[in-house]
Amino acid sequence: MPSQRFNRENVLDAALDLVRERGFEALSARLVAERAGCSVQPIYSLFGDMEGLMRALYEHARAWVIAYNAEHADDGENAFESNGLSHLRLAREESQLFAFLYLSPYLGAHNLDELYQSVSQPGVEECIMQLGHLSAEAAHELYLNMIVYTHGLAVLLCSGAEFSEDELAERVFTAFKAFAIAVGGKPKQHR
Repeated sequence: MPSQRFNRENVLDAALDLVRERGFEALSARLVAERAGCSVQPIYSLFGDMEGLMRALYEHARAWVIAYNAEHADDGENAFESNGLSHLRLAREESQLFAFLYLSPYLGAHNLDELYQSVSQPGVEECIMQLGHLSAEAAHELYLNMIVYTHGLAVLLCSGAEFSEDELAERVFTAFKAFAIAVGGKPKQHR
């Protein structure tokens, strides 16, 4: 029976491909079905409606980004730098996916605590504690400030800004030093 090959993963993979190519605003049940090679019926059977598909797709896209971050875990000098570089690279190279994950209502972060819970990565806060010689509370505050700062740069990249890698690295390092000092840390002085 052909419909058995259309499981959640197939449909979500097809929808994710479309988001990466065209953006989340372009998604429709018909387009996803065409990409998945099925009728729209499996989409409604599996997800209820387009909103159900979009919520499931958001979680599927987050899992994709976690794997993407893991692939780039050694791109920086430490977990903190690698995480920031990965976020900036995603904005530049996967702008449609970035917009879906971080510039759409599906993010669901209504305040800074929710933003932190949604985007912070395991091990990064501990890395910041060591880098800045900070308490857990100060590292948390610095990480949140860096999330906001780095996300601002990422939005500019997603919008087409063409900053060089050196320029981005210098800006992020300068912001880290300033935020570390502001929360009582003593960061290293040279990159």
